[in-house]
Amino acid sequence: MISKHLKSFLIHLWNNKLYSAITILGFAISLMFILLLSVYIKNEYGVDEFHEKKDRIFRLTHGEEAGFAPPSGALLMETFPEVENFTRTKYFEAYLQANGSSKVADNILFADSSFFNIFSFGMIEGNPRTALKTIGSTVLSKSLALKLFGELPELGSKIKMNDETSLEVTGVMEDIPSNTHFKKFGMIINFPTMAKVFNDDTFLNKYSHNSYGLYVLTKPKTNLPSKANEIFELYKGVNWMFKGGYAKSVELEPITESYFSTSHAYEVKNKSKRFVQVLTGIIFLILTLSVINYVNLTIAQSSFRSREVAIRKLIGGKKPGLLAASLMESILLSLISSIIAIVLSFQVEPIFNHLLETNIQIINELNLSNLLIAIGFIVLIGVLSGIIPAIKISNFNPIDVVKGKFRMKEKNVYSKIMICFQYLIIITLIISAFFINKQTTFMQNYKMGFEQENLITFENELPKEKQRSFEEILRNIPGVEDVSLTCGTPLDGGNNNCFTEKGKQYSFQVFRVDTNFFDILDIPVNKTGTAYDKEAILINEAAAKILNIEENPGEYELFDVWPIYGVVKNFHFRNLKSRLGPAYFKILPKDEYAWSFVVKMNGVNNQETLQRIHKAHNDFTDGTPVKINFFNQAVQSWYEKEERTGKIVKYFAILTVIISVMGLFAMSLYYVQQKQKEIGVRKVNGAKTHEIMQMLNHDFSIWVLIAFAIACPISYYCMHKWLENFAYKTELSWWVFALAGILAFGIAFLTVSWQSWRAAKRNPVESLRYE
Repeated sequence: MISKHLKSFLIHLWNNKLYSAITILGFAISLMFILLLSVYIKNEYGVDEFHEKKDRIFRLTHGEEAGFAPPSGALLMETFPEVENFTRTKYFEAYLQANGSSKVADNILFADSSFFNIFSFGMIEGNPRTALKTIGSTVLSKSLALKLFGELPELGSKIKMNDETSLEVTGVMEDIPSNTHFKKFGMIINFPTMAKVFNDDTFLNKYSHNSYGLYVLTKPKTNLPSKANEIFELYKGVNWMFKGGYAKSVELEPITESYFSTSHAYEVKNKSKRFVQVLTGIIFLILTLSVINYVNLTIAQSSFRSREVAIRKLIGGKKPGLLAASLMESILLSLISSIIAIVLSFQVEPIFNHLLETNIQIINELNLSNLLIAIGFIVLIGVLSGIIPAIKISNFNPIDVVKGKFRMKEKNVYSKIMICFQYLIIITLIISAFFINKQTTFMQNYKMGFEQENLITFENELPKEKQRSFEEILRNIPGVEDVSLTCGTPLDGGNNNCFTEKGKQYSFQVFRVDTNFFDILDIPVNKTGTAYDKEAILINEAAAKILNIEENPGEYELFDVWPIYGVVKNFHFRNLKSRLGPAYFKILPKDEYAWSFVVKMNGVNNQETLQRIHKAHNDFTDGTPVKINFFNQAVQSWYEKEERTGKIVKYFAILTVIISVMGLFAMSLYYVQQKQKEIGVRKVNGAKTHEIMQMLNHDFSIWVLIAFAIACPISYYCMHKWLENFAYKTELSWWVFALAGILAFGIAFLTVSWQSWRAAKRNPVESLRYE
């Protein structure tokens, strides 16, 4: 019975190719997105789950930051018996050289010898317990080891870092996996070696700098997070940051939650948990829409097969058999769609990885356990999608079908409610996509207050004795207009200085720049008339305002020591999510170390100028790599996250439109079928084609209009809340809502009109044949 029914179903699919294509392709596209998003979400929630001691590892944070002073870990271990061990971390960029090979730039991580005891990163060579015990000891990643030595090096091999620090290879580890919150690094160096690198033997015992990661391993069956307040009080007694109220709490973050942390540090990756939760919601939304569309398509086609089912029932077909056969049809369609979805996933995978900055590989997910889960999912989706149509078909009254009364008994309120629901989603997504794109464009084109074109910057890898010599070499390169040496640019924001001035607390950004800086970046400076001396500073307009000295800044001395030489016109040194804040500038003496070079090119042939700069740097530094950043590209990169979010919303909106158009096609087909007798009667009585189309389109337009009316306030609220994340933002323009409504009406009109036109052009005799 079931096999004959399935054979009949396959014949029906072949004879109704448009219906088959819409049903299968719509299902397949939806399942493709569900598959890709499911693998992505699984990977996101699996970050750092591979650590064997993950239940006992915690990262210390305080508010939005996760930086602590070097002595903090030892103090914690001495005070609280719950602490089994700790490790400090510091991310660093350097260039490395081994055995006279070419210099290689890579990221490194300073960490204590306990690092491999706490975390489960695989070691290829060396003893993980002792590899980082001594000053200068380092563990290389496999890929960096091959770059430097061409093969896995012998333990004890030597490496030179930044032409100054000698390191000894004491281990080789597997490359850091992608499913950890640590940023990728090529090597780990013994943490106390930093004292040698910075030429400061006292920094390990100082609480003055709080920029180091701190992780603790607790003893089994202890609860150190419950002691967070005690830890805070402990640090408050020794650390200025806690004592001064700049850090208001201490939190112990489970390592498996660090990836979703709102506390940031330079050496870690962060992802918004809300973003992943939204993607999870999108999966269920896509699945819901897909199932609804399949139900609608199947019910819409049921009238075409009603006579077949009626005949089966009249010749003895039982309800359970018909129900089972209908469910098998649905499971078969789900299986076919799933196979197509997997094929499509391989094609879309690179685009998906680029969009979400991930590296999922579907091929790696094809194992036995996932295959069993997939089969169960296919059956479940098939049953969920097919249960309503199956019940409906199995409940046909064969006598009503033969008499032609079946269609007249069906109601279409359900279909119209679904139209409203689907177009509510479409309009909301279209409005959101437009506003996200509008805000991104607004930020990318916003006047930041400093020149961006033809400007580049790169880190200063030279000792201070040589930096001015290289500056002169740069100036003599054809195509270079000017050069500036700085400690801080608008791209990195300089340093932060929190201080108390005349009883008030302030937080200023600090830049140490040479006299060319303002000319190169085209930043106007108004001199105050104060005579210049080596202690003089410049402040920006925001600083003058916050210090209440806008009228007479020349008469003010910061800390009663630094006279104000000039007021700098405001420029942005953060992205537009943050409001422009106060800053002061000190002139960098020629004999002091600069962080970076800023070079202004003439724009005639920048590519050739860049090649000359690379060559000059290579020759002067004996092959040290240089990483050049373009000012305009760096500013654009500040808004990559918003741009990606906009693309995700746009693609999801397109997907929703595709799914909904298919669903609307089914609903309009279903609706037209219920109106066949009325259409036939109207045509027999002289109704024109456009009158029939107007009648059929009218009801759909009403429900789309209702969806638009509901979507507008929802979209306005959502976009208003989203824009609250930005200090500088675009307007919620009325024309975006209007355009989204027009697009939604256009999509609905084109979809429904095709069915309406076919029904209106049909011979009325065919419509009334069985009435």
